[in-house]
Amino acid sequence: MAENRLPAAPVSALLLWLALATSAAAAGPDQAFIDAGEQGQAVLMGRLGECYAVTPAHVVGDSLFSTLVGTGDGRSRGDGDLLQVFGYDLAVLRVTGGITSECGTAIDQVVSLDSHLASAGSAQVVSVNPDGSVSRRHVLISDVGILYIRVSPVGEQDQLFKGLSGSLVTLGSLPVGLLMSVDPDTGDGRALRFDRTLETLRPFFGLAAAKRGPASEQPQEAGPAGSGNLVTEVLSWSSAPLDGDHRATNLLGSGKAPWLARAGEFPLEVIVDLAGDRAVAIDRVELVGEGVAPSERLPRDFEVLIRTTADGGWMPVYTGTYFQNEPTRTVRFAPVRAQQVMLRIHSHWGDENAVGLGALRVPPL
Repeated sequence: MAENRLPAAPVSALLLWLALATSAAAAGPDQAFIDAGEQGQAVLMGRLGECYAVTPAHVVGDSLFSTLVGTGDGRSRGDGDLLQVFGYDLAVLRVTGGITSECGTAIDQVVSLDSHLASAGSAQVVSVNPDGSVSRRHVLISDVGILYIRVSPVGEQDQLFKGLSGSLVTLGSLPVGLLMSVDPDTGDGRALRFDRTLETLRPFFGLAAAKRGPASEQPQEAGPAGSGNLVTEVLSWSSAPLDGDHRATNLLGSGKAPWLARAGEFPLEVIVDLAGDRAVAIDRVELVGEGVAPSERLPRDFEVLIRTTADGGWMPVYTGTYFQNEPTRTVRFAPVRAQQVMLRIHSHWGDENAVGLGALRVPPL
């Protein structure tokens, strides 16, 4: 399939695009066409000798098995077995077969994209066809957020459609997004930032959260009186406590019993207020599991949201999984200003009576 052409543009812009494109083949992660009942795209990444496919969860659907086709004339093939589904509509599959030779990029290589996206105006949506050929569609970056970037097709030949879910959005050789959906009315695509994608997946592989800059490793003191915690009050909660000894206010971490809520309908939500009359800068939240027993009562899939004013809208900044062997889970994200933080718990590890945490901390930036 012939590659699409860029529309007429200034010479300087064309030269910049050509310079980026010359290195595209070598540095970016490998991709594959995936068929799991629904067809889409997957990114192939390796860790410790194993090959994994990262794709939107809606492409996999309810299927536990997928087939994959790699790039090139050889059209290497592989099988994919679903390992886990995450927030942000992400899924990870274990890949076997000849296609595993194309898993050259390590899944723990997280590059902060803030500076790259700040000045980016155009990009490519790269996808693999069922015959192993590669298509590149030229798009304009119309919006950049903490979690998602929005792209618009340049021309008729660059139109986006449903079967492209999971395609890489790239700046030259640099992957900056994973295409998640296409607006049927405007034709614009929404892509989850690639740094956020990998940050979401890292804990599944036992990797620590990626550091986005220098940060103090000194232990933080818990509780509203401690300088290491900006949380001053638990404002609201959506599920009643298990009993009077395990109230939501115990999330302040003052040495009392843990917070345990009745494990009813998910999601469960807890909102805390931060110190000060105005929004403060934060870049992480700590979920403390110590004191929660049995471990089946710990949260599993969760989401962190913030808002800058008491009556403002909520903005998601992180989605991940809390594993039972983690005494404390520190989640990091790009610095934001927040006055309130919400913890939204989507599931727990199976206890029929309760779900809870020992404390919820928001260290100062």
